[in-house]
Amino acid sequence: MYGGLFNLTRFCAKSKTSIISAHKLQFADDNATPAQTIDDLRRIAAVCNVSYPHFGMEANTPKTKVLNQPSPGQTSSRTNVGINGEHLGEVDYFPYLGSIPSKTPTGAKDIEKHVKAAHCVYGRLSHRVFNNPAISIRTKIMVFRAVVLSTLLYACETCTLYRRDIKRIESFQQ
Repeated sequence: MYGGLFNLTRFCAKSKTSIISAHKLQFADDNATPAQTIDDLRRIAAVCNVSYPHFGMEANTPKTKVLNQPSPGQTSSRTNVGINGEHLGEVDYFPYLGSIPSKTPTGAKDIEKHVKAAHCVYGRLSHRVFNNPAISIRTKIMVFRAVVLSTLLYACETCTLYRRDIKRIESFQQ
């Protein structure tokens, strides 16, 4: 197929990578604030500490966590970041707007979640659609592409896919 959903090689960019600096990712009452250094994160926490009350808001410190992603080859260190004098706990990963950022900057957790979701979708449709002899193969393929593959590949373009991730996606597809 030309550029279809089955063409997973389009995710394998060898030299077309770029670095994007995100400053604030806010949605409703969730806020993910990336920082380059621990000192930057402390500064951002202090600014939130001062500015939130001006808008009638306050940070929920028991729910506020820190995810430290060290550069490749470096080890993670304690952050000791706090808001309102309370130390913020550290996590290895957390769900945020359908993605699962983790200490290791891979999409492995996202891929795992999407494979499970696609497997559930396939299982729910198997009795009514895929195992139904009254439905044509062409219709079954169209349903598979529209529902199962779209669930499997949802937001994959935002992940860095490695060979093992692509193999996992392809093995599900088989």
